[in-house]
Amino acid sequence: MNIIPQNKEKDKIIPVIEISGNLYEGKNHGEAIEKAEKAGHDISKINRERDGMFMVDDKLYSRQEAKKEFGITHSHEIGQNKVLIITDEWLAPSLALRMQTEGHNVFLAVRRSTNILKGTIKRIPYEDRLEFAKMCDLVIYEDKSNRNESKEMRASGISVIGGDKLTDRLEWDRTWANNLARQSGILAPEMIEVDSFEMVRDIIKERGGKWVLKQQGKIDEIKGLNFVARMPNSEDLLDFLQILERNWVDGVKKDFVIQEKVEGHEFAIGSYWNGHEFMKDADGDELCEENWEHKALFPGNLGESTGEQYTVMHYVKAKDSKLFMDTLDKCRELLKNIDFRGDFDINTIVNEKGAYFLEFTPRMGVPATSAQLEIQKSSWYEFLKAMADGEQPKNYEYDPRMCIVSWLYTKPFPFVNSHKMTSLYEQGETPSDMAEIAQLMSFRMSNSEGILLNFKKDFTKEDWKHIYPDGLRFRNGRLEVGNSDGYVLTACAMDDKVEIAGEKLNELLKKIVIPKAFWRNDFDKTNYHSSKDDLTKWGYLDAKKKKEEEETKKVQEEKEKTRQEIRGMIKKAL
Repeated sequence: MNIIPQNKEKDKIIPVIEISGNLYEGKNHGEAIEKAEKAGHDISKINRERDGMFMVDDKLYSRQEAKKEFGITHSHEIGQNKVLIITDEWLAPSLALRMQTEGHNVFLAVRRSTNILKGTIKRIPYEDRLEFAKMCDLVIYEDKSNRNESKEMRASGISVIGGDKLTDRLEWDRTWANNLARQSGILAPEMIEVDSFEMVRDIIKERGGKWVLKQQGKIDEIKGLNFVARMPNSEDLLDFLQILERNWVDGVKKDFVIQEKVEGHEFAIGSYWNGHEFMKDADGDELCEENWEHKALFPGNLGESTGEQYTVMHYVKAKDSKLFMDTLDKCRELLKNIDFRGDFDINTIVNEKGAYFLEFTPRMGVPATSAQLEIQKSSWYEFLKAMADGEQPKNYEYDPRMCIVSWLYTKPFPFVNSHKMTSLYEQGETPSDMAEIAQLMSFRMSNSEGILLNFKKDFTKEDWKHIYPDGLRFRNGRLEVGNSDGYVLTACAMDDKVEIAGEKLNELLKKIVIPKAFWRNDFDKTNYHSSKDDLTKWGYLDAKKKKEEEETKKVQEEKEKTRQEIRGMIKKAL
């Protein structure tokens, strides 16, 4: 792949109108039309959208030609920074919307079809992404680095968020990632790669104990295949294998690992990496994101494990985070070697012995990015551009309080209503049998695409600031659910105390009216709450406060020692 940035100078792109063989320039097409009118031309039949053109080095371009060549269709876009987001499945639509709101010209190249923010964020054909990237100020590989595509693009001089083929491998090759974590000095549980269910049975039979089954590779994105044993010798996992065998599709590789189960609290850490250091605050100190995930469908961590229900997150100085020191701090050489730029997260299990590695996530998180949008107060374009260029943003601002970000869902989530299933149900004649009619109607009613949102009267503009339309589209003056999968939106609330943030978030979500809506509302009984005492005791929470208390105690002891010495000297002198 040979990418050569075009770097067209924005001030050389001039809006023009051509009338009777004469060209009239302006800062925008409206001004050009006004100049034509002052010159005595009849402008009554001039249509700004149809007739507006752009001139570069004496060459004229229509709007469509200018979009292809320079990434602009309107004059107000000339001075804007162009951002291209490249993704398989759009993970963080609200990030694109935020940068567009900041005044930047944002484009999307997405491999899989989606209606989210369709008509709001401009799109280009996925196959045109490499050519289009040449004219962009920032390119974001949101979920995958497409092997070495982003690395080669960066080498050509383009500012890129992403990594290389090894970055992608960190997430889908669990055994390799586990070994790298151990080699980096991070505690890691035993992990064994398996390619048959019989291997799993043999290992459990021979070794006993509790194990965790996890899919990897090409089947990693298939939900419902992983299992965490709760019985003493994984008897429940052995039963689950029968379900997998019964439903397995012939010809699909059984690409799994089984991991020794470590008892403790799940606790994750992340930070943005710029190629040689992590993101820094205004004081020049590195920052990190400590977070607690909640994947189970129901309150109390019951039910099916989903992608994520809600996350508790806060930003903290890296030097005050024991989890950062135990994990991310040890990954600097690894991150340099995979040429990574962007958000890098490590999930762990923490107990009194330390933090045990679970997995790397070298990409935008879901819905973690929405929480970051809530926490960070300064420009996202300037922040990501700096990270991509190996620099630190100026005047970085963030809110250090606790944040909760939650998905709002409707049916069919967590089930799937796919286009293939739709075509199967809609084939043939309309059924006449009542049982078949009921089945067809039930399926149709489970499709969330196009469901309209309403808001209660007490929903305010301030409330909207905490809503992130990660599953929505704007159409015909209304907000509606974009896709058929039941993802509606994400919402955030912040406070010094997690439970207060939870109360705010529950009240906010209650103001949104949508059929069959649901969310996990146990924000007062989060994984943060259940782990807080242990994590504090082991030094993972309130580390700064504990350090200050230890330093204060040391100073007091020194003072007392000095007083004792003075008393002794005075007594001796007397």
